[in-house]
Amino acid sequence: MAKPLWRWRPLLPMALAVVAIVSLWLAHPTVGDLQAAIAREEAARSGVGLGYWFGWYGGVSPGSYSLIVPALSTVTGSLLLLCLATAAIVGLSIPLSKGATHPTVLMWAITAAAVLNMLSGRVAFSVGAAIALASIVALKRNLLPLTAIGLLVAGLASPLAPAFVGLAALPFAFGKDARARKAWWVLGGGALGVGVPFVMFGAPGAQGFPVTTLFWVLAIAAGAAFALTIPPARWIVPLSTGVAILMFLVPTGIGSNLSRFFCLVLPCICLFYSKKSLKFLAIALAPAVVYAVFVASADQVVGADSGQSETSYTPLQSLLLTQPEIENHRVELVDAQTHAGAHKLGLDIKLARGWENQSDSRYNPIFYEKDALTPESYRQWLAENAVAFVAVSAEPLRQLKNEAALVKDGLPYLDRMWGNDDWTLYRVEDPQPIVPLPLTIVDSSPSKLILNVPNAQPHPMQLRYNKYLVARSTVDESVFACIQETEDGWIALQAMVPGEYTLEGLLSVRGVVGAQPDGCGES
Repeated sequence: MAKPLWRWRPLLPMALAVVAIVSLWLAHPTVGDLQAAIAREEAARSGVGLGYWFGWYGGVSPGSYSLIVPALSTVTGSLLLLCLATAAIVGLSIPLSKGATHPTVLMWAITAAAVLNMLSGRVAFSVGAAIALASIVALKRNLLPLTAIGLLVAGLASPLAPAFVGLAALPFAFGKDARARKAWWVLGGGALGVGVPFVMFGAPGAQGFPVTTLFWVLAIAAGAAFALTIPPARWIVPLSTGVAILMFLVPTGIGSNLSRFFCLVLPCICLFYSKKSLKFLAIALAPAVVYAVFVASADQVVGADSGQSETSYTPLQSLLLTQPEIENHRVELVDAQTHAGAHKLGLDIKLARGWENQSDSRYNPIFYEKDALTPESYRQWLAENAVAFVAVSAEPLRQLKNEAALVKDGLPYLDRMWGNDDWTLYRVEDPQPIVPLPLTIVDSSPSKLILNVPNAQPHPMQLRYNKYLVARSTVDESVFACIQETEDGWIALQAMVPGEYTLEGLLSVRGVVGAQPDGCGES
């Protein structure tokens, strides 16, 4: 009986992963990152493409988050897509563990990493990681072109996935053996996976990198350095540590997201290459395990503590939709812990912000720079973002507590108009509109804004400039109005032929290179 049971041991991680996946599916937790994915899924269902979404941050490109995940999620739903990607990663752990020093434990490590990432609700990263790991399986089978193509596709889901693979592969590229040749294929595919989204949508805003996160990264790196001593794999640790320190010192769109490489990826690399005993590795990799479990647990605790947070948005949403100003103004949502408002309100109501740290830090430095948030600066920010209403949660997100306190202390330009146990709603005195007169809104949706333009004068508007944003005549789609970027990052619209124009995101080669339609000046 011993031998048949032994044969089934590799399937135990998969069995436990299935239990975790089914449990998550049944619980349907309000995890923060999952709420952001659901918001993008619902936007895609409503017709929002990759080019422009009017619902968040005054107008953003959904493609800067992921080029394929929002579309995939419209087929499966974000939660199911997260579960399927996690299951795929767990299944890939079997071929990935072949040839490893500690194959069985590596399977458990890959499974644990996939499940912990799932518990944090990271849909795009899960999909990107699944595709990237499938590419590594192709690499192990010497299918080198398929490897490069796979890493490119992984980058279309999440650029972090091929970036992490490239970071692990770089030390292997400087030899003269077959591994070096394979490494260059990996680096080429990884570069495409990172480079294509960058060329199409540019660099995102800065992602924070707290000192506490750097502490855990360095602690994990210290343990991994003792575990990974065989060249060239041993150079992965100092290389990735150097990158982490650089990301801490120089703000980038990656920021603290790099910690996922250390707590989820690096332990698996150690188990594949390290010749150390499992007892030694258990001690050396303990910081990674502790940090990964802590992050996933914290995300789940927040979701569990939220109770019926999603239904709490219903009275707020209903009241806002009855306000006549809502079509031509935005709402500043000082959201609850799970950030569920990003999708509960984001389809029907234009939000001044949303749930994307990089965009928030880029467009709203007032909330990130020291001592920048004052009653005067907040008033100016509300006007620039065409905010007519401020809704404050009774239990706001940690990073929104300063704003919530400022509002609750009382501001002369905010009038309290409604409240319940969950929300307090304020009306902004004399709000500035998104679209000023003499322009008028004919129709609006998350993906389009139809305007009546009565003359050929330039008209400043409170919409974020984007190279994919175009304005086409509703009568003749070959006729475009000109869109120029203002000094403060908004737009000015000028139609040489007055009439109705549809503003929408349009992916095109012209957009990629930032060219204006014929007859318009270059931006």
